[in-house]
Amino acid sequence: MDLEKLYNIIQDSTEVFRKGAIIEKNEIENIKVKEIYGYKHTNESPIDENFDKIDMVFVDIVVNKKNAKKYEKDLIAQLNSYPQPDRLTSGPSYIELAGAIGIEQEGVLRLMALGKVLELWDIVSGKTIGIDEATAKEMAGQGFLMISGYKAND
Repeated sequence: MDLEKLYNIIQDSTEVFRKGAIIEKNEIENIKVKEIYGYKHTNESPIDENFDKIDMVFVDIVVNKKNAKKYEKDLIAQLNSYPQPDRLTSGPSYIELAGAIGIEQEGVLRLMALGKVLELWDIVSGKTIGIDEATAKEMAGQGFLMISGYKAND
């Protein structure tokens, strides 16, 4: 995969928006954690027919549909060179995708949202199966945030 090309596609067609406060305090297994979301709030995201907002549990990703369509063939070419094609079609989690591609998790969440808008896969999370926000976020932190499986439309 050409990571520079992939980053450019992701960067030009998606934007991240936080759902809650900039700083969220949590406790995970008796460890106090501060999560910092340095993005604009989701209420500031563009809302019209040119954009799709995808719920990625931790954040919302807004996909510019015009730009996504412009990059569709290039993105498919990148995905077709995925290092483990059988895993990509099986529906890996965001954690597995990040490791296999070699990019950070934010980039993977953006890629997942982009692929959903282009109908290359669906997003599977606790929220998509009807679980409440807090539990879905906890489950996502353990890897239950994935794609349904890559469906190449060469």
